Amino acid sequence: MKKPCLKHFMTAALCLQESLEYIFLIIFTLECFLKIVAYGLLFHADAYLRNCWNILDFVIVTMGLFTIVVDFINNISGVEAPVEQKGGGFDMKALRAFRVLRPLRLVSGVPSLQVVMSSILKSMLPLFHISLLVFFMVTIYAIIGLELFKCKMHKSCYYTGTEIIATVENEKASPCAEAGNGRRCTVNGTMCRPGWPGPNNGITHFDNLGFSMLTVYQCITTQGWTDVLYWVNDAVGMEWPWLYFVTLILLGSFFILNMVLGVLCGEFTKEREKSSRSGEYQKLRERQQLDEDLKGYMEWIAQAEVMDNDQDRQGLLPLQEGGSDTESLYELEGLNRLMYYVRHARRWNRFFRRKCRVWVKSKLFYWLVFLLVFFNTLVIATEHHMQSQSLTEFQESANKALLSLFAVEMVLKMYALGLPSYFMSLFNRFDCFVVSVGILELILVHMGVMSAMGISVMRCIRLLRLIKVTKYWTSLSNLVASLLNSVRSIASLLLLLFLFIVIFALLGMQVFGGKFNFTDQKVRRSNFDNFPQALITVFQILTGEDWNSVMYDGIMAHGGPAMPGILVSIYFIILFICGNYILLNVFLAIAVDNLAEAESLTSAQKEKAEEKKRKKLLRANLSDRGDEDKSTLAKKLAEQRAKTEGIPTTAKLKVDEFESNVNEIKDPFPPADFPGDDEEEEPEIPTSPRPRPMADLQLKETVVPMPEASSFFIFGPQNKFRKLCHRIINATTFTNIILLFILLSSISLAAEDPIDPMSFRNQVLAYADIVFTSVFTAEIVLKMTTYGAFLHKGSFCRNSFNILDLIVVGVSLLSMGMESSAISVVKILRVLRVLRPLRAINRAKGLKHVVQCVFVAIKTIGNIVLVTMLLDFMFACIGVQLFKGKFYRCTDPLKMTEEECRGTYIHYQEKALHEMEMRQRQWINSDFNFDNILNGMLALFTVSTFEGWPKLLYTAIDSNMENRGPVYNNRTEISIFFIVYLILIAFFMMNIFVGFVIVTFQEQGEQEYKNCELDKNQRQCVQYALKARPLRCYIPKNPYQYKVWYIVTSCYFEYLMFLLIMLNTMCLGMQHCNQSEHITHLSDMLNVIFTVLFTVEMILKLGAFKAKGYFGDPWNVFDFVIVVGSIVDVILSEIDRRSRQTPPPALLFNSSTPETAALAAQGGLYCLTGCADVNPMQTIADSENMSVSITLFRLFRVMRLVKLLNRFEGIRNLLWTFIKSFQALPYVALLIVMLFFIYAVIGMQVFGKIALIDGTVINRNNNFQTFPQAVLVLFRCATGEGWQEVMLGCLYGQRCDPKSDYLPGEEYTCGAGFAVIYFMSFYMLCAFLIINLFVAVIMDNFDYLTHDWSILGPHHLDEFKKIWAEYDPEATGRIKHLDVVTLLRRIQPPLGFGKFCPHRVACKRLISMNMPLNSDGTVTFNATLFALVRTALRIKTEGNFQQANEELRAIIKKIWKRTSMKLLDQVIPPIGDDEVTVGKFYATFLIQEHFRKFMKRQEEYYGYRPAKNKTTNEIQAGLRSIEDEAAPELQRAISGDLLNEEEMDRAMDEAAEDAIYRRAGGLFGNHVDPFSLQRGTPLPTQVTSQRPLHVADSRTEEAEASPSYLSYANNYNTNNNTSDSLTCRFLDEGVGSVQCSSAASSTSELHFPACSSGAVQGPVSAADLLIQEVLQAGGVALLAVDRSFVGVTKAEMAAALHLSLDQLERRAAALLNARARGGAKSPATPTKLG
Repeated sequence: MKKPCLKHFMTAALCLQESLEYIFLIIFTLECFLKIVAYGLLFHADAYLRNCWNILDFVIVTMGLFTIVVDFINNISGVEAPVEQKGGGFDMKALRAFRVLRPLRLVSGVPSLQVVMSSILKSMLPLFHISLLVFFMVTIYAIIGLELFKCKMHKSCYYTGTEIIATVENEKASPCAEAGNGRRCTVNGTMCRPGWPGPNNGITHFDNLGFSMLTVYQCITTQGWTDVLYWVNDAVGMEWPWLYFVTLILLGSFFILNMVLGVLCGEFTKEREKSSRSGEYQKLRERQQLDEDLKGYMEWIAQAEVMDNDQDRQGLLPLQEGGSDTESLYELEGLNRLMYYVRHARRWNRFFRRKCRVWVKSKLFYWLVFLLVFFNTLVIATEHHMQSQSLTEFQESANKALLSLFAVEMVLKMYALGLPSYFMSLFNRFDCFVVSVGILELILVHMGVMSAMGISVMRCIRLLRLIKVTKYWTSLSNLVASLLNSVRSIASLLLLLFLFIVIFALLGMQVFGGKFNFTDQKVRRSNFDNFPQALITVFQILTGEDWNSVMYDGIMAHGGPAMPGILVSIYFIILFICGNYILLNVFLAIAVDNLAEAESLTSAQKEKAEEKKRKKLLRANLSDRGDEDKSTLAKKLAEQRAKTEGIPTTAKLKVDEFESNVNEIKDPFPPADFPGDDEEEEPEIPTSPRPRPMADLQLKETVVPMPEASSFFIFGPQNKFRKLCHRIINATTFTNIILLFILLSSISLAAEDPIDPMSFRNQVLAYADIVFTSVFTAEIVLKMTTYGAFLHKGSFCRNSFNILDLIVVGVSLLSMGMESSAISVVKILRVLRVLRPLRAINRAKGLKHVVQCVFVAIKTIGNIVLVTMLLDFMFACIGVQLFKGKFYRCTDPLKMTEEECRGTYIHYQEKALHEMEMRQRQWINSDFNFDNILNGMLALFTVSTFEGWPKLLYTAIDSNMENRGPVYNNRTEISIFFIVYLILIAFFMMNIFVGFVIVTFQEQGEQEYKNCELDKNQRQCVQYALKARPLRCYIPKNPYQYKVWYIVTSCYFEYLMFLLIMLNTMCLGMQHCNQSEHITHLSDMLNVIFTVLFTVEMILKLGAFKAKGYFGDPWNVFDFVIVVGSIVDVILSEIDRRSRQTPPPALLFNSSTPETAALAAQGGLYCLTGCADVNPMQTIADSENMSVSITLFRLFRVMRLVKLLNRFEGIRNLLWTFIKSFQALPYVALLIVMLFFIYAVIGMQVFGKIALIDGTVINRNNNFQTFPQAVLVLFRCATGEGWQEVMLGCLYGQRCDPKSDYLPGEEYTCGAGFAVIYFMSFYMLCAFLIINLFVAVIMDNFDYLTHDWSILGPHHLDEFKKIWAEYDPEATGRIKHLDVVTLLRRIQPPLGFGKFCPHRVACKRLISMNMPLNSDGTVTFNATLFALVRTALRIKTEGNFQQANEELRAIIKKIWKRTSMKLLDQVIPPIGDDEVTVGKFYATFLIQEHFRKFMKRQEEYYGYRPAKNKTTNEIQAGLRSIEDEAAPELQRAISGDLLNEEEMDRAMDEAAEDAIYRRAGGLFGNHVDPFSLQRGTPLPTQVTSQRPLHVADSRTEEAEASPSYLSYANNYNTNNNTSDSLTCRFLDEGVGSVQCSSAASSTSELHFPACSSGAVQGPVSAADLLIQEVLQAGGVALLAVDRSFVGVTKAEMAAALHLSLDQLERRAAALLNARARGGAKSPATPTKLG
């Protein structure tokens, strides 16, 4: 450890340190050298420098050597170096700082550390995206701040004629305004003038981009953001700056920074799963199993011993008389007697042990011990400061008594269980340790070796016995078990944290050691002057508490906010980001991970218990149950199965109906509701704490029927008046009117004036209150009349929400009756009216749902709260032992006791008008202290929220003895208490708390899908695929407009705009305070240029898309608003500049006063009408009040930056999820609003009268006097910004506002002790529960960030919509199926195929996608997207395809009840729809391609086209290659849609008669009759380019052919059933043109699945037989049965082999004959060729 000090302190100790440093350097150098010799340096595998940890070592060693070399050179050359700057004139500080990295070498030695490190490193990529987003946000807000608050923070109140800033006691200097809405100087003899450097010595301001970004970043970390807000308020007025800061905190802190947490959690879990999850979890489970078995074994042994004893008692082991006659009788008797007594003793011992064991294991004994523990706890809790002597004596004796009782318990247990089995239990070992320590303490104190105080802390450890309760509480004991199990990962994390702290502390000592000495004589407690202090300071920055003030000190220590000094902030920012955001969030990640583990343990145990029960029941039931029962059971099962399988589908469309009207079915998106929707029951809302999107909660009001009993014993069930009441209260208008009244009454509550109850406003509101109360009373009377009061079932008061209503209305009626506001009861009643908004819960169903969810969450959190409370209580007890009565001090620091602290003393103040003041000495206690248990728990609770703990820590460090004042740095070691508490409670337990909310939330969310076969990701993707609609993409027809459109949509245009926005940002960032005219002029010119350029872009886009297309895109609307705003801005700026250049003569003539001089300099918009008679102060006021006209429009320049967000892929994904998170939050947000509303109104009523005094917490900026102010105070508390100070400022005894109605002598009676409950409950509700719901929603939506990117997720699916729009610009929802391949090739995996996907693989995927084809050869949007999702995520793709389809239909109907049947039939065709599908089409294409390849190989092999007699083998080989490569896809494509043979033949006959298959358009998009072409001419084709370009309107364009284009044209002659050969041969696959030749001209085009050979019934031909056999042998039997498919295959093979069908038949027949004669092998095992 190096102790930095100033140059003249070069002591012997420092010399020793220097020499030690050389020794260490030699050791490290030697190690490095040996390793290099052993491993080699660099150039081969496993060399020294190939390992990154070795590189680190190497750098550290070389830097050390380098410093020595430089020193040596300087010595030789005789250059004298300053002491702290070894290395002569060259500053070696930076190089020496490298040595602090040495501790990092530990990492390479600890394996569990590497898991944590690697999970942090793995999450760097998503963290980089988030940091980009944060940087982006900081930049935008910094530039907005620059525009709005530039130069505003440099005026302050000075005493007239001096340079002394006027402040009241405890107040920081703050900005002011000479005129306008800012703060005025109220102290006598002061004036507001410029010249002040600014807050924090000129570090916090918005004068240029750098400082602006630093200030914004500091606000995002929620440290000191309220100070900045209050300073800005003082400078420019309170009206609107809060908008800037609140949105900054909401977006920055609550949303973006919580993403970091989501990412780390995901990464950590993944890493743990990879490295040891399965092993660890198995081990834990096995350990539990082992413990259970061991327990069982011990029980068994005990049982055996008991039985042994019983046998003893029954005399089964008689005493044996033995010995010989020769021995003396006397001796014999003596021995026997001894044996007899020993046996007796053993028997009695066994008997007692058995009894003891039964007693020790009984519930009674357990509860007795628990009672003792509880009593022990009470005794410890009674200890407090200034307690009476008798109480101390009682505590002493009780302590001894309890200790002896615990010792008796321990001895009893040891005796009963035996030592080995006693020490087997962890709790017993722990117990033994606690008792032994207690006994040791008593002995030591008795002998006088140590004071009673020193070790009495050990007594508190007894409290840990409370944890024994968990033994009988399964879920809690599992929680504790998993916590203990996570100790290893926590320990490695703590080691990493410690390394991190050590490195930064050493670095801090190098940079700041001894530098925090400032002229104002204030001692900076957080400094880097020695190693322990540096550790504490770095730890403080890690927790984030007041890190900004340490940073300000650091900057001031290095010369203030100028160039070198400001760079120091980088150290603090890096420390804060790495420590607070990354390392501390890993704590939370581990917590969440272990909680999930605990949950799985509990569930595993539950399952086990259930299994046992089931087995028992089965055993009991099987014997009784007869055969009849079994048969009925079987019947029931069969019925259930039938129910699940026979899912009704909509009526099938007949084919001719379908084709007769192709043009009508243009709308591929059926409406959401369909017949039969109304009959369905309403979806049940599961009570889960997951807020659903509003769309999912489509709730119907269910009318509650009237109960049968009479109400008020007057109105019977048939009474007409009662029926009328029932009809009224169930009318929706009535409910809405009541909701409106609730809203209005809430507004009236918020509008009350808390200070003066008799003000005019309050009197008006009182009348309004009477109206509201009457309406609510009437409503309750109506309801009671309808449902009855409370005597019978279903009556009004039997519902808890109704009781809430009744209480609220009753309170309102009571407070109306009592008028005087002085009576405290009435005050309370008036406050209780604030519960009125809660009545809305009963009316708004979604909100009711969320409230129920929150209750579910609270129930499940109970365990954690208990454990945390217990630990908190324990630490408070220890705190009382350590610190009671030691936090007192005198206001005069020289006096140490209360007796000395009398009279007056002189107080020195620097930079004050009167430097010396006489003050009264006062003996005061710290606000937070440990004088009793409750105070201690309150102090520790504030510490666990990280607020104000450094102050408490330094008070504790300085604490001396009871009732004595503090001694500076008296006990530094006491800081261990606070650090252990912070790590245990704040880092770990609080994070488990957060984790519990998250885990509960996720579990409850999955609860409703518990039995669903689709996982969460699959559900989200399927939902997207069902609900998505295609985008309309405008492509103009006009050629000139088309050219503009082409330019605007090209990527180069995008890049150009991107560049312009970046340049615009740089120009905006150039501005600064007091900039020269030249720069102002330049920035104005650049602004004009950019505005012109962006206007040109807007005009071009308007021309390209026309108004309708342009304004359809929200980004374009945003652009339009910005351009219009910018144009207004340019015009205003120009007017302003002109008026500045020519000030009116009257003004120039009289510019002697400073005000008029300022006006002349300002000029501005205000002189447009002539300024001769303008009040000069008014002008200053206008300039100060931020002329909204100019600056508001200036903001439009900044908003262009937001357009950048649309450009980055990663950030686009983040934004997508952001919006998803917002969608899931409406009711949670509503709940938060209600919470804030209720607390704000209570705050106004209770704390509204406290006077606003500068220098206290309740001041002009922070108070409860108006509703908006109260909400802002609560928002401040929710971010944790000094909430404990606000709480202290609201306690009883505050000064009352002069305007309030207090009586004489009651000036100091405002505030209330209720503040403690108020603020603690608000903080707990807000910070722990509600904000964690935010985190949970974010983590829920952001889990994709850490998911494997190769897995398809809903965020991938937007790309499909965009690219589909290019092929289907009109958004008809259909494209040619041939375009699907090119479309999917343009989309990267996992959604699409990617451009490098081999053609065959693409075909296989299309076969498995198997979308239905429409009659015009198109596929629909939803069907394609659904098929993509289904195949990518493997949703029901295995097994029988028909069955899988039906199961999937059933699942979709179950989860998304409102899916229309038409849409469902589109995406999953029902059973029996023998539709043509893409799968069948591509299956035949694959077969054909295989044959072509095979022929090509043959040609290459033989060098010529093979002879005809080889054909049979070729057929076999070709089919075999298909069978190997594509069998499963083929089978899948066709399995679900084939009928049996007879039906197929019959269908073919009908087809022949009705000519169903003659269609106007070609099935595959080819509308050109191929026979009208000359033989051998290729079809006119048009290849689809990357973008759909404008094409002329002609028939031939429809015949676009994609790379996989092919046309099946078979000829079919109904007269003679013979077929002329038509062969289609593929030419160049890339171009996709097809050459067709035909022998006959009198043919018509035919479409798959009809074909010439299969259309007519008759005997099966030889070729068919052969193909069928090969298909069956390949396991594709379903294809073999399909004669139509076999026929097509035969035709394709004939074409591919250049044979006619007859020739193919002859070859096949020859092959079969040869086989029949035994001359050939069976086709099932065909011979290999070549």
